[in-house]
Amino acid sequence: MIRDILGTSRFLIILAVLGTFIASATLQVFGLLRVAAVIIDLVSAGDVSSSAAKGLIANTVAIIDIFLIGTVLFVISAGLYQLFVQPDVGLPSWLKIESLDDLKDNLTEVIIVALLVAFLGQAIEWTGGFEIVGFGIAIGAVIIAVGVLTYATRTRRARPEG
Repeated sequence: MIRDILGTSRFLIILAVLGTFIASATLQVFGLLRVAAVIIDLVSAGDVSSSAAKGLIANTVAIIDIFLIGTVLFVISAGLYQLFVQPDVGLPSWLKIESLDDLKDNLTEVIIVALLVAFLGQAIEWTGGFEIVGFGIAIGAVIIAVGVLTYATRTRRARPEG
């Protein structure tokens, strides 16, 4: 009886799959609406100055961040679905998830890119001062720590047991 309950309770993960998928779709649509709004503002202002270009770049980086977070949520959704509901889903080979470690690896890569985009956004809006150095060091420290952890995990996985 417990075995049957646990066997079918994996379908509770569908709630997480649906939630992350809906959140992903919402962010993707919102990102597209932001693109349209930025273009409309750009055309209506008719400003082609350097400061307008800097503002356009800052808006674009913010939009990329929205799409990246939406992508992270999609990867989570697809990964959970493959792991707990149906492993054979028609997804690209790079998104084939066979273990929680695969899901963590994919997420880690996307999160690192999101951190780099966040730093780029700060760098674009930077007006001087040393605050950006601390922010850059913090992001660099996180990326190095993740790299060391990933290396250690992969080394441990590759090591033969016994």
